[in-house]
Amino acid sequence: MDGESLELFRIDERSEGGTFRSVVLSRLADGAIRVDAQDMGEPVEKIWHDSDYEFWVDVPTAAVAKLAFVLLRERFMGRAGAVDELTALCKREGIEHKWGSWA
Repeated sequence: MDGESLELFRIDERSEGGTFRSVVLSRLADGAIRVDAQDMGEPVEKIWHDSDYEFWVDVPTAAVAKLAFVLLRERFMGRAGAVDELTALCKREGIEHKWGSWA
């Protein structure tokens, strides 16, 4: 993975006999998206007979635009300020965008 990664979630309750879980979002070198999780702890060992369990979902590069459309729909549906909010998000995150208008 030569893209970028960000841990979205982490919980560690192993000291109380519970589990550890980490969830990571990655943009892969080819533009694909991966969300993966790792579980560890006593419950994992009992179920899987191994020290950890890892699972993930990959969205290939060709499907990333559709994923973006769906996520933007979910985030902005019913929001009158959607254009301004998306513009601000793009500016804040350094995402290339083009704003336009006419009257």
